Amino acid sequence: MDFYNLENYTIDDIEYLIASEIEENIHLDYKAAGALDKDDKKRTEITKDVSAFANSDGGIIVYGLSEKDNRPQSLSPVDGRIYTKEWLENVIQLIQPKIEELKIFPVRINNLDQSIYVVKIPRSGAAPHMARDKRYYKRFNFKSEPMEDYEVKDVYNRVSVPQLEILGCFLSKKEKNADEVEYILGATIGNWGNKECTTYKLNFYINHAHYCHNISYSPLEVKNSYTWIERERLKLGSPSQEVIFPNEQLDIGHFRVSVKKENENIFLEGLVIDMILFYPGGHQDIAYIPSKNEYVEGRDKIEKLLEKINSEK
Repeated sequence: MDFYNLENYTIDDIEYLIASEIEENIHLDYKAAGALDKDDKKRTEITKDVSAFANSDGGIIVYGLSEKDNRPQSLSPVDGRIYTKEWLENVIQLIQPKIEELKIFPVRINNLDQSIYVVKIPRSGAAPHMARDKRYYKRFNFKSEPMEDYEVKDVYNRVSVPQLEILGCFLSKKEKNADEVEYILGATIGNWGNKECTTYKLNFYINHAHYCHNISYSPLEVKNSYTWIERERLKLGSPSQEVIFPNEQLDIGHFRVSVKKENENIFLEGLVIDMILFYPGGHQDIAYIPSKNEYVEGRDKIEKLLEKINSEK
């Protein structure tokens, strides 16, 4: 179960956390019933914990679940007639500026008086967010810790840098002649930051490259290039052709690679399209496996995948 990406939550989902002993981490926190209280100190703690997630990488707080040694121990529901969803929303709104797209999911055990609240907090593009005590917090070692001055400044930079992401890879086929097929390779990237991006580059690395020949690309992508890396790997580079504005998507690449029909099956079997997207302030590593229509993200995982494929030759 991917607890973070559920669209709604039930008591079965909460009990799954207990049964599976899902440990607290940088994206997940458990709070017993006593964490929700109307005194000033507890309300301040709520704003500290919620703002810490927004200032870090986002995550979930489950109010109504006790823990021991960072593992969920038992249900610890709150009285939903006293501590309503609206009350919790009002406390969270004491955080400045407001955290957009934050969601609260009430989970009722039997009746309203036995409630659990799942609070899903996004990684905020409007960070840093200030808690009720006029301080800034981050998520660190399962806790909400005060941020250092340089950390506050770093988070401020979120609003002034682009955030690019590879959204998908496309590999389409067309008949070229009686002996060859042509594959068109590219990817879709998006900008989820709050600033336009003018400088970026996406590199494709193809294994089984010795089956490829007649490499070309669209005349519109005049900055594209390709480089042979030994016999087995081919690097295809696609640098920035145009500005990507916030919340905009763009298809880039459009490389054309010819493969002889007699080699087509072995070319596709075990083919890994390894991609690295570079942009100011960051990069992303992700690989696409066409034969399985699957993606693998993270350089370590990609390298292990390539090692496994090479060992099976």
